[in-house]
Amino acid sequence: MKVYEKVCEYYINQMKEGALKPGDKMPSIRTSEKILGVSRTSIETGFLQLAADGYIYSVEKVGYFVSDMLENNSESEEQLSQSTSSGIKTYEYDLATIGEDKTVSCLNLWRRYMKSALRQEDRLLSYADNQGEYDLRQEIAAYVRKNRNIICSADDVVIGAGFQNLLQILIPLIPGEKTISFPTKDFMDGAILFKSAGFAVNFRDKDSHVIYVTPSYMTKWGDVMPMKRRRELAEHVTKNNHLLIEDDYQNEFVYSSKPTPSLYAMTGGENVAFLGSFSRVLLPSVRISFLILPKKARKEYLQIRGLYNQTASKAEQIALAQFLRDGHLDRHIKKIKRLYDDKRNLMYEALQKHFSDNAEIIMGESGMELAVKLKGDNILAQIEDSQVAVNILEASENAATMLISCSKIESENIYNAIQKLNDSLQK
Repeated sequence: MKVYEKVCEYYINQMKEGALKPGDKMPSIRTSEKILGVSRTSIETGFLQLAADGYIYSVEKVGYFVSDMLENNSESEEQLSQSTSSGIKTYEYDLATIGEDKTVSCLNLWRRYMKSALRQEDRLLSYADNQGEYDLRQEIAAYVRKNRNIICSADDVVIGAGFQNLLQILIPLIPGEKTISFPTKDFMDGAILFKSAGFAVNFRDKDSHVIYVTPSYMTKWGDVMPMKRRRELAEHVTKNNHLLIEDDYQNEFVYSSKPTPSLYAMTGGENVAFLGSFSRVLLPSVRISFLILPKKARKEYLQIRGLYNQTASKAEQIALAQFLRDGHLDRHIKKIKRLYDDKRNLMYEALQKHFSDNAEIIMGESGMELAVKLKGDNILAQIEDSQVAVNILEASENAATMLISCSKIESENIYNAIQKLNDSLQK
Protein backbone atom coordinates (compact mmCIF):
# COMPACT_ATOMS: atom_id res chain seq x y z
CA MET A 1 0.00 0.00 0.00
CA LYS A 2 1.37 3.42 -0.97
CA VAL A 3 1.84 6.06 1.71
CA TYR A 4 -0.92 8.36 0.44
CA GLU A 5 -3.32 5.38 0.45
CA LYS A 6 -2.54 4.86 4.14
CA VAL A 7 -3.44 8.52 4.71
CA CYS A 8 -6.77 7.94 2.97
CA GLU A 9 -7.45 4.78 4.95
CA TYR A 10 -6.68 6.49 8.25
CA TYR A 11 -9.09 9.37 7.69
CA ILE A 12 -11.85 7.18 6.22
CA ASN A 13 -11.70 5.08 9.39
CA GLN A 14 -11.89 8.28 11.47
CA MET A 15 -15.07 9.19 9.58
CA LYS A 16 -16.59 5.72 9.98
CA GLU A 17 -15.88 5.75 13.72
CA GLY A 18 -17.46 9.20 14.10
CA ALA A 19 -14.29 10.99 15.14
CA LEU A 20 -14.71 13.13 12.02
CA LYS A 21 -18.32 14.04 11.31
CA PRO A 22 -19.93 15.68 8.24
CA GLY A 23 -19.11 19.37 8.30
CA ASP A 24 -16.02 18.97 10.50
CA LYS A 25 -12.90 20.69 9.28
CA MET A 26 -10.10 18.31 8.39
CA PRO A 27 -6.78 18.64 10.26
CA SER A 28 -4.35 20.92 8.48
CA ILE A 29 -1.57 19.53 6.29
CA ARG A 30 0.99 20.38 8.98
CA THR A 31 -1.06 18.76 11.75
CA SER A 32 -1.59 15.65 9.63
CA GLU A 33 2.16 15.40 9.04
CA LYS A 34 2.71 15.28 12.80
CA ILE A 35 -0.16 12.85 13.46
CA LEU A 36 0.80 10.34 10.78
CA GLY A 37 4.54 10.92 10.58
CA VAL A 38 4.60 11.12 6.77
CA SER A 39 5.66 13.76 4.26
CA ARG A 40 3.67 16.81 3.22
CA THR A 41 3.46 15.46 -0.33
CA SER A 42 1.87 12.21 0.89
CA ILE A 43 -0.68 14.15 2.96
CA GLU A 44 -1.58 16.44 0.04
CA THR A 45 -1.92 13.49 -2.35
CA GLY A 46 -4.08 11.65 0.19
CA PHE A 47 -6.36 14.66 0.65
CA LEU A 48 -6.69 15.03 -3.12
CA GLN A 49 -7.69 11.38 -3.40
CA LEU A 50 -10.22 11.76 -0.57
CA ALA A 51 -11.67 14.80 -2.36
CA ALA A 52 -11.78 12.97 -5.69
CA ASP A 53 -13.61 10.08 -4.01
CA GLY A 54 -16.11 12.46 -2.40
CA TYR A 55 -15.14 11.95 1.26
CA ILE A 56 -14.05 15.56 1.75
CA TYR A 57 -14.51 18.86 -0.05
CA SER A 58 -12.52 22.07 -0.21
CA VAL A 59 -13.63 25.58 0.73
CA GLU A 60 -11.43 28.20 -0.91
CA LYS A 61 -9.18 30.06 1.54
CA VAL A 62 -10.48 27.94 4.46
CA GLY A 63 -9.48 24.29 4.03
CA TYR A 64 -10.95 20.81 3.64
CA PHE A 65 -14.19 19.65 5.29
CA VAL A 66 -15.79 16.24 5.77
CA SER A 67 -18.64 15.56 3.34
CA ASP A 68 -21.85 13.67 4.18
CA MET A 69 -20.87 10.75 1.94
CA LEU A 70 -20.90 8.25 4.81
CA GLU A 71 -23.97 9.69 6.47
CA ASN A 72 -27.01 7.46 6.96
CA ASN A 73 -28.84 7.30 3.62
CA SER A 74 -32.20 7.37 5.39
CA GLU A 75 -31.70 11.03 6.23
CA SER A 76 -33.36 13.43 3.81
CA GLU A 77 -30.95 15.09 1.39
CA GLU A 78 -33.14 18.21 1.52
CA GLN A 79 -32.45 18.82 5.20
CA LEU A 80 -29.80 21.35 6.16
CA SER A 81 -28.39 21.60 9.67
CA GLN A 82 -27.12 24.97 10.78
CA SER A 83 -25.79 26.17 14.11
CA THR A 84 -27.92 28.77 15.87
CA SER A 85 -27.61 30.48 19.24
CA SER A 86 -30.02 27.93 20.70
CA GLY A 87 -28.44 24.85 19.16
CA ILE A 88 -29.00 22.99 15.90
CA LYS A 89 -31.84 23.97 13.59
CA THR A 90 -32.93 21.64 10.81
CA TYR A 91 -34.33 23.07 7.59
CA GLU A 92 -36.59 21.25 5.20
CA TYR A 93 -35.25 23.09 2.14
CA ASP A 94 -31.91 24.76 1.48
CA LEU A 95 -31.99 27.92 -0.62
CA ALA A 96 -28.95 29.37 1.14
CA THR A 97 -26.07 27.15 0.09
CA ILE A 98 -24.20 28.00 -3.09
CA GLY A 99 -22.95 24.65 -4.33
CA GLU A 100 -23.36 22.16 -7.12
CA ASP A 101 -26.45 20.24 -8.19
CA LYS A 102 -25.62 16.56 -7.82
CA THR A 103 -27.63 15.67 -10.91
CA VAL A 104 -25.04 17.33 -13.17
CA SER A 105 -21.90 16.69 -11.13
CA CYS A 106 -18.86 15.56 -13.07
CA LEU A 107 -17.34 13.96 -9.97
CA ASN A 108 -17.23 10.44 -11.41
CA LEU A 109 -15.53 11.62 -14.58
CA TRP A 110 -13.12 13.83 -12.63
CA ARG A 111 -12.28 10.89 -10.37
CA ARG A 112 -11.06 8.94 -13.42
CA TYR A 113 -8.79 11.80 -14.48
CA MET A 114 -7.41 12.16 -10.94
CA LYS A 115 -6.63 8.46 -10.77
CA SER A 116 -4.85 8.73 -14.11
CA ALA A 117 -2.85 11.70 -12.82
CA LEU A 118 -1.90 9.86 -9.65
CA ARG A 119 -0.42 7.06 -11.75
CA GLN A 120 2.08 9.46 -13.37
CA GLU A 121 4.73 8.72 -10.79
CA ASP A 122 7.63 10.37 -12.60
CA ARG A 123 5.85 13.73 -12.65
CA LEU A 124 4.56 13.45 -9.11
CA LEU A 125 8.01 12.65 -7.74
CA SER A 126 9.21 16.12 -8.74
CA TYR A 127 8.22 19.53 -7.46
CA ALA A 128 5.57 21.51 -9.30
CA ASP A 129 6.58 24.31 -11.66
CA ASN A 130 6.48 27.61 -9.75
CA GLN A 131 4.36 29.17 -12.47
CA GLY A 132 2.14 26.11 -12.89
CA GLU A 133 2.39 23.00 -15.06
CA TYR A 134 3.23 24.01 -18.62
CA ASP A 135 0.68 21.74 -20.30
CA LEU A 136 -2.09 23.19 -18.13
CA ARG A 137 -0.99 26.74 -18.90
CA GLN A 138 -1.13 25.89 -22.60
CA GLU A 139 -4.65 24.54 -22.23
CA ILE A 140 -5.77 27.60 -20.25
CA ALA A 141 -4.36 29.90 -22.96
CA ALA A 142 -6.35 27.96 -25.57
CA TYR A 143 -9.45 27.98 -23.34
CA VAL A 144 -9.53 31.76 -22.81
CA ARG A 145 -8.77 32.37 -26.49
CA LYS A 146 -11.84 30.34 -27.45
CA ASN A 147 -14.20 31.48 -24.71
CA ARG A 148 -13.07 35.01 -23.82
CA ASN A 149 -11.27 36.13 -27.00
CA ILE A 150 -8.08 36.65 -24.97
CA ILE A 151 -4.86 36.30 -26.95
CA CYS A 152 -2.08 35.14 -24.64
CA SER A 153 0.54 32.43 -24.37
CA ALA A 154 1.35 29.88 -21.69
CA ASP A 155 4.09 32.27 -20.51
CA ASP A 156 1.43 34.86 -19.60
CA VAL A 157 -0.47 32.42 -17.36
CA VAL A 158 0.28 31.91 -13.66
CA ILE A 159 -1.50 29.17 -11.71
CA GLY A 160 -2.28 29.14 -7.99
CA ALA A 161 -4.66 27.77 -5.37
CA GLY A 162 -7.08 30.67 -5.13
CA PHE A 163 -7.10 34.36 -5.97
CA GLN A 164 -5.45 35.48 -2.76
CA ASN A 165 -2.26 33.62 -3.63
CA LEU A 166 -2.28 35.03 -7.16
CA LEU A 167 -2.85 38.58 -5.95
CA GLN A 168 0.17 38.24 -3.69
CA ILE A 169 2.21 37.51 -6.81
CA LEU A 170 0.64 40.38 -8.76
CA ILE A 171 1.09 43.10 -6.12
CA PRO A 172 4.90 43.48 -6.48
CA LEU A 173 4.41 43.84 -10.25
CA ILE A 174 2.19 46.93 -9.93
CA PRO A 175 4.13 50.15 -10.52
CA GLY A 176 3.02 53.63 -9.57
CA GLU A 177 0.67 54.94 -6.92
CA LYS A 178 -0.40 52.49 -4.21
CA THR A 179 -4.15 53.01 -4.29
CA ILE A 180 -6.82 50.43 -5.13
CA SER A 181 -10.59 50.56 -5.47
CA PHE A 182 -12.99 47.65 -4.89
CA PRO A 183 -16.62 47.67 -6.03
CA THR A 184 -18.05 47.00 -2.52
CA LYS A 185 -16.89 46.24 1.00
CA ASP A 186 -17.71 42.57 0.40
CA PHE A 187 -14.18 42.12 -1.00
CA MET A 188 -12.56 42.25 2.44
CA ASP A 189 -10.05 39.44 1.79
CA GLY A 190 -8.63 41.35 -1.16
CA ALA A 191 -8.83 44.67 0.65
CA ILE A 192 -6.87 43.36 3.64
CA LEU A 193 -4.25 41.83 1.33
CA PHE A 194 -3.63 45.11 -0.51
CA LYS A 195 -3.77 47.15 2.69
CA SER A 196 -1.07 44.96 4.26
CA ALA A 197 1.05 45.65 1.15
CA GLY A 198 0.84 49.39 1.78
CA PHE A 199 -2.05 50.27 -0.53
CA ALA A 200 -4.72 52.81 0.35
CA VAL A 201 -8.01 50.93 -0.09
CA ASN A 202 -11.01 52.75 -1.55
CA PHE A 203 -14.44 51.68 -2.75
CA ARG A 204 -16.01 52.72 -6.06
CA ASP A 205 -13.25 55.25 -6.68
CA LYS A 206 -12.33 55.50 -10.36
CA ASP A 207 -9.33 57.72 -9.55
CA SER A 208 -7.52 54.88 -7.77
CA HIS A 209 -4.44 53.59 -9.58
CA VAL A 210 -5.74 50.00 -9.42
CA ILE A 211 -9.40 49.15 -10.00
CA TYR A 212 -10.77 45.70 -9.11
CA VAL A 213 -13.95 44.69 -10.94
CA THR A 214 -16.20 41.63 -11.39
CA PRO A 215 -17.96 42.51 -14.67
CA SER A 216 -20.13 39.39 -14.80
CA TYR A 217 -21.19 39.53 -11.16
CA MET A 218 -21.53 43.14 -10.05
CA THR A 219 -24.18 42.36 -7.42
CA LYS A 220 -24.99 39.28 -5.38
CA TRP A 221 -27.98 38.66 -7.63
CA GLY A 222 -25.95 38.71 -10.81
CA ASP A 223 -26.05 42.12 -12.48
CA VAL A 224 -23.71 42.24 -15.50
CA MET A 225 -21.63 45.27 -16.45
CA PRO A 226 -23.12 46.94 -19.54
CA MET A 227 -21.05 47.43 -22.68
CA LYS A 228 -20.95 51.21 -22.26
CA ARG A 229 -19.35 50.89 -18.84
CA ARG A 230 -16.84 48.34 -20.15
CA ARG A 231 -15.72 50.74 -22.87
CA GLU A 232 -15.42 53.58 -20.36
CA LEU A 233 -13.26 51.48 -18.04
CA ALA A 234 -11.04 50.24 -20.85
CA GLU A 235 -10.50 53.79 -22.11
CA HIS A 236 -9.95 55.12 -18.57
CA VAL A 237 -7.15 52.73 -17.60
CA THR A 238 -5.45 53.10 -20.98
CA LYS A 239 -5.57 56.88 -20.93
CA ASN A 240 -4.36 57.18 -17.33
CA ASN A 241 -1.98 54.19 -17.39
CA HIS A 242 -3.84 52.58 -14.50
CA LEU A 243 -4.30 48.86 -13.86
CA LEU A 244 -7.59 47.00 -14.02
CA ILE A 245 -7.92 43.65 -12.22
CA GLU A 246 -10.68 41.74 -14.00
CA ASP A 247 -12.15 38.99 -11.81
CA ASP A 248 -14.08 36.82 -14.29
CA TYR A 249 -16.23 35.21 -11.57
CA GLN A 250 -19.51 33.68 -12.87
CA ASN A 251 -18.90 34.60 -16.50
CA GLU A 252 -19.70 31.01 -17.48
CA PHE A 253 -23.18 31.59 -16.03
CA VAL A 254 -24.20 34.74 -17.91
CA TYR A 255 -27.60 33.92 -19.44
CA SER A 256 -28.10 37.04 -21.52
CA SER A 257 -27.98 36.56 -25.29
CA LYS A 258 -25.68 39.58 -25.55
CA PRO A 259 -21.94 38.84 -25.59
CA THR A 260 -19.88 39.88 -22.57
CA PRO A 261 -16.41 40.75 -23.92
CA SER A 262 -13.56 40.58 -21.46
CA LEU A 263 -11.85 43.83 -20.53
CA TYR A 264 -8.52 42.09 -21.09
CA ALA A 265 -9.44 41.43 -24.71
CA MET A 266 -10.78 44.96 -25.18
CA THR A 267 -7.47 46.51 -24.10
CA GLY A 268 -5.15 43.93 -25.57
CA GLY A 269 -4.03 43.09 -22.05
CA GLU A 270 -1.76 46.11 -21.68
CA ASN A 271 -3.40 47.49 -18.54
CA VAL A 272 -5.50 44.54 -17.36
CA ALA A 273 -4.77 41.52 -15.17
CA PHE A 274 -7.28 38.69 -15.66
CA LEU A 275 -8.33 36.29 -12.90
CA GLY A 276 -10.17 33.03 -13.54
CA SER A 277 -11.04 29.90 -11.56
CA PHE A 278 -12.31 26.37 -12.18
CA SER A 279 -13.85 25.73 -8.74
CA ARG A 280 -17.30 27.03 -9.68
CA VAL A 281 -17.59 25.29 -13.05
CA LEU A 282 -15.86 22.00 -12.24
CA LEU A 283 -15.92 20.99 -8.57
CA PRO A 284 -15.65 23.11 -5.40
CA SER A 285 -12.87 20.80 -4.23
CA VAL A 286 -10.66 21.63 -7.23
CA ARG A 287 -8.73 24.66 -6.03
CA ILE A 288 -7.09 25.85 -9.21
CA SER A 289 -7.20 29.49 -10.23
CA PHE A 290 -5.18 31.36 -12.80
CA LEU A 291 -3.85 34.84 -13.46
CA ILE A 292 -3.15 36.21 -16.92
CA LEU A 293 -0.46 38.80 -16.45
CA PRO A 294 -0.71 42.28 -17.96
CA LYS A 295 1.52 42.37 -21.03
CA LYS A 296 3.77 44.94 -19.38
CA ALA A 297 4.42 42.74 -16.35
CA ARG A 298 5.83 39.59 -18.00
CA LYS A 299 9.52 40.61 -17.73
CA GLU A 300 9.14 41.74 -14.12
CA TYR A 301 7.39 38.49 -13.25
CA LEU A 302 10.30 36.42 -14.56
CA GLN A 303 12.56 38.21 -12.08
CA ILE A 304 10.44 37.21 -9.06
CA ARG A 305 9.08 33.89 -10.38
CA GLY A 306 11.47 31.77 -8.32
CA LEU A 307 10.40 33.42 -5.06
CA TYR A 308 6.88 31.93 -5.10
CA ASN A 309 6.32 28.21 -4.65
CA GLN A 310 3.39 26.65 -6.47
CA THR A 311 0.36 26.31 -4.17
CA ALA A 312 -2.02 24.35 -6.44
CA SER A 313 -1.83 20.57 -6.36
CA LYS A 314 0.37 19.14 -9.09
CA ALA A 315 -1.87 16.09 -9.42
CA GLU A 316 -4.95 18.28 -9.92
CA GLN A 317 -3.08 20.36 -12.50
CA ILE A 318 -2.14 17.24 -14.47
CA ALA A 319 -5.73 15.98 -14.34
CA LEU A 320 -7.20 19.36 -15.34
CA ALA A 321 -4.85 19.75 -18.32
CA GLN A 322 -6.08 16.45 -19.76
CA PHE A 323 -9.69 17.24 -18.82
CA LEU A 324 -9.49 20.48 -20.80
CA ARG A 325 -7.61 18.87 -23.68
CA ASP A 326 -10.34 16.25 -24.09
CA GLY A 327 -13.05 18.94 -24.29
CA HIS A 328 -14.93 17.82 -21.17
CA LEU A 329 -15.08 21.24 -19.50
CA ASP A 330 -16.82 22.95 -22.43
CA ARG A 331 -19.39 20.16 -22.60
CA HIS A 332 -19.88 20.22 -18.84
CA ILE A 333 -20.41 23.99 -18.76
CA LYS A 334 -23.03 23.79 -21.51
CA LYS A 335 -24.91 21.13 -19.57
CA ILE A 336 -24.88 22.86 -16.19
CA LYS A 337 -25.63 26.26 -17.71
CA ARG A 338 -28.83 24.90 -19.27
CA LEU A 339 -29.86 23.33 -15.99
CA TYR A 340 -29.23 26.42 -13.86
CA ASP A 341 -30.98 28.66 -16.37
CA ASP A 342 -34.06 26.42 -16.18
CA LYS A 343 -33.90 26.35 -12.37
CA ARG A 344 -33.57 30.14 -12.14
CA ASN A 345 -36.63 30.57 -14.30
CA LEU A 346 -38.58 28.01 -12.24
CA MET A 347 -37.68 29.86 -9.07
CA TYR A 348 -38.58 33.23 -10.56
CA GLU A 349 -42.00 31.95 -11.67
CA ALA A 350 -42.65 30.46 -8.22
CA LEU A 351 -41.65 33.73 -6.53
CA GLN A 352 -43.90 35.74 -8.82
CA LYS A 353 -46.85 33.53 -7.99
CA HIS A 354 -46.40 33.58 -4.22
CA PHE A 355 -44.63 36.88 -3.52
CA SER A 356 -45.72 39.26 -6.29
CA ASP A 357 -48.07 41.29 -4.08
CA ASN A 358 -45.69 42.08 -1.23
CA ALA A 359 -42.18 41.79 -2.60
CA GLU A 360 -39.71 43.06 -5.15
CA ILE A 361 -38.11 40.14 -6.98
CA ILE A 362 -34.71 40.79 -8.61
CA MET A 363 -33.09 38.38 -11.05
CA GLY A 364 -29.88 39.46 -12.74
CA GLU A 365 -28.28 38.14 -15.89
CA SER A 366 -25.77 35.81 -14.24
CA GLY A 367 -25.24 33.45 -11.36
CA MET A 368 -27.72 31.24 -9.51
CA GLU A 369 -29.07 33.67 -6.94
CA LEU A 370 -32.16 35.87 -6.83
CA ALA A 371 -32.90 38.68 -4.40
CA VAL A 372 -36.27 39.24 -2.74
CA LYS A 373 -37.03 42.52 -0.96
CA LEU A 374 -39.81 42.18 1.62
CA LYS A 375 -41.66 44.57 3.90
CA GLY A 376 -43.82 43.85 6.92
CA ASP A 377 -43.94 43.77 10.70
CA ASN A 378 -41.37 41.39 12.23
CA ILE A 379 -40.43 40.22 8.74
CA LEU A 380 -36.91 39.17 9.75
CA ALA A 381 -38.17 36.98 12.61
CA GLN A 382 -40.65 35.33 10.26
CA ILE A 383 -37.92 34.52 7.75
CA GLU A 384 -35.67 33.10 10.47
CA ASP A 385 -38.51 30.93 11.81
CA SER A 386 -39.11 29.43 8.39
CA GLN A 387 -38.22 25.84 7.52
CA VAL A 388 -36.46 27.18 4.43
CA ALA A 389 -32.84 28.32 4.74
CA VAL A 390 -32.04 31.63 3.00
CA ASN A 391 -29.31 34.27 3.22
CA ILE A 392 -30.21 37.69 4.64
CA LEU A 393 -28.47 40.55 2.84
CA GLU A 394 -30.05 43.47 4.66
CA ALA A 395 -32.59 43.78 7.43
CA SER A 396 -34.30 46.49 9.44
CA GLU A 397 -37.29 46.53 11.78
CA ASN A 398 -39.88 46.25 9.02
CA ALA A 399 -37.93 45.27 5.91
CA ALA A 400 -35.50 42.61 4.77
CA THR A 401 -33.69 41.56 1.61
CA MET A 402 -33.04 37.85 1.27
CA LEU A 403 -30.83 36.10 -1.26
CA ILE A 404 -31.91 32.66 -2.41
CA SER A 405 -29.94 30.19 -4.49
CA CYS A 406 -31.22 27.58 -6.92
CA SER A 407 -27.86 25.83 -7.20
CA LYS A 408 -28.18 22.85 -4.85
CA ILE A 409 -31.93 22.29 -4.58
CA GLU A 410 -33.41 19.81 -7.05
CA SER A 411 -35.71 21.25 -9.71
CA GLU A 412 -38.76 19.32 -8.54
CA ASN A 413 -38.47 20.81 -5.03
CA ILE A 414 -38.19 24.48 -6.01
CA TYR A 415 -41.92 25.19 -6.15
CA ASN A 416 -42.60 23.51 -2.78
CA ALA A 417 -39.70 25.37 -1.15
CA ILE A 418 -40.96 28.77 -2.31
CA GLN A 419 -44.52 27.89 -1.28
CA LYS A 420 -43.38 26.85 2.21
CA LEU A 421 -41.29 30.02 2.54
CA ASN A 422 -44.31 32.12 1.62
CA ASP A 423 -46.58 30.21 4.01
CA SER A 424 -44.22 30.96 6.92
CA LEU A 425 -44.49 34.69 6.16
CA GLN A 426 -48.29 34.62 6.15
CA LYS A 427 -48.64 33.43 9.73
